Amino acid sequence: MSYGSIFKRRSGLTMSEVLFTLAIIGVIASLTIFGLSTKISDAKNMTALKKIYTSISQVTMFVILDRSSPNYWGLDEYSQDSSALAFSYYKPYFKVVRDCSNANGCWQYPTKFLSGKVYLKRAQLYQYMFTLVDGMNVIVNVYPRDIIRSEFGVNVEKDSVVFIVDVNGNTFPNQMGRDIFAFVLNDSEIVPSGFDNTYNCNKAASGLTCTARVINDGWKITYY
Repeated sequence: MSYGSIFKRRSGLTMSEVLFTLAIIGVIASLTIFGLSTKISDAKNMTALKKIYTSISQVTMFVILDRSSPNYWGLDEYSQDSSALAFSYYKPYFKVVRDCSNANGCWQYPTKFLSGKVYLKRAQLYQYMFTLVDGMNVIVNVYPRDIIRSEFGVNVEKDSVVFIVDVNGNTFPNQMGRDIFAFVLNDSEIVPSGFDNTYNCNKAASGLTCTARVINDGWKITYY
């Protein structure tokens, strides 16, 4: 046997070695594709988040011009009637394509915290839900002052309206701090959740205060 033939035999790969190499390449490729897909999805969600923040802020100015200060709206915590009342004030200024009240059809379940734990399994009686023309799903809740302070990180003086928005609608992951963000009606203006405290915006917590964190970080998700 010639030296050349021995070299060729020793430098060749077995079938198992070829398959193992291809498997590694496949894993690396899938991770790369997943990373790129996540970045693209995040970028789209940030564009949508900017849009809805501007929209809710502008609409709130019109609502207050029409209805005076929210201090006089007579809102009660965890009340479907109060959530419906708040929605009725805002509805004329939004382009609403679906109005679901507290029934299914305008929100995707399960909704998860940033930690991955389930936040919502089904519609709650006190909620009011609707879908905008651009596909964003919105929940309107009236929460007690203490909950808004502790969970949403905004130091309100009274019970108030919280908007929870799924900026990419029915598309996954349906998770706080990734495609779902909250805004709070604080006196006469809309502020991002976490405005006064973003303590629970991390991947081990709820993510309810991540809206302000995203804005403070230059409209980027940096916490997972």
